[in-house]
Amino acid sequence: MSLKNQFFILLLGVSLGLFSLPSHSQNTVLHAQVSGQGQPVVLIPGLMSDERVWQQTEAALAQHYEVHTLAFAGFGAHPSNPQLREAFTENAGAALERYLQENSAGDAVVIGHSLGAFLGYQLASQQPQALQCLIAVDGVPFFSALVSGNSALTAQAVKPQAQQMLAVYQQLSSEQMAMQVQMGASRQTSSEENQARVVAMAKTSDPTTVGRAMYELMTTDLRAEVADLNVPTLQMAATGGFSTAEQKQTALNAYQQQIAGDNAINLLEFAESRHFIMWDQPEAFLSAVNHFIEERCHD
Repeated sequence: MSLKNQFFILLLGVSLGLFSLPSHSQNTVLHAQVSGQGQPVVLIPGLMSDERVWQQTEAALAQHYEVHTLAFAGFGAHPSNPQLREAFTENAGAALERYLQENSAGDAVVIGHSLGAFLGYQLASQQPQALQCLIAVDGVPFFSALVSGNSALTAQAVKPQAQQMLAVYQQLSSEQMAMQVQMGASRQTSSEENQARVVAMAKTSDPTTVGRAMYELMTTDLRAEVADLNVPTLQMAATGGFSTAEQKQTALNAYQQQIAGDNAINLLEFAESRHFIMWDQPEAFLSAVNHFIEERCHD
């Protein structure tokens, strides 16, 4: 399987909410809904995802926390935004930072899935005062090294392949993109119902935004910055897509290499989950989230 296809399979992430805060226009970069009271918990979905990926998580956490469920323009139900089509991680990261400044006092628990986890690592590395702690749900500082199994891979080396991928996505329709997603949906989550949710979100996502986000993830390596991270972080690793103990251990080693040398980051394996850990092992996921918040996310 090519690196492009492996990367595409890994990055999928989809997300229903209870209500949305008013948008100033259809071109809003970041959408949010808020429920509950207490310490702020910010949920960030992954590629081609909107709020639906966090529906069960939001309902559970809102019993004890003030939950902010976010979604980006161009993914799932939300119209595209020209800023994200041109430079995704810079503009998405800036919008996330502004949102935290306006809605928390540096005490937020940030939980990101896939692309959302990458944005969480970016935020924690560049603006550590903006959050209290980070939970990275099957998303890492450098995706290309993880999916290739080559920890020595550089962002520069993967750029030609990433450029080819970007050109393809600029020509795809949403329906064509959804067909590609459907072929790999079983690798994302074990439930056929949830696989259908993944495909449904892809069908209404903007291929240009998706391609730009994937290109930047493929060619951005945050491992050096993360090595000096002081923000308490829980890295969740899904190994349920592998059939043997040896394969699972190899995958887990690849996650460990992503965060090597940083004592602020704890690695936790979910051996029965595919990419959507919160869907495949919801009870274990919520237990881990609550325990980490209680132990590491307070002054």
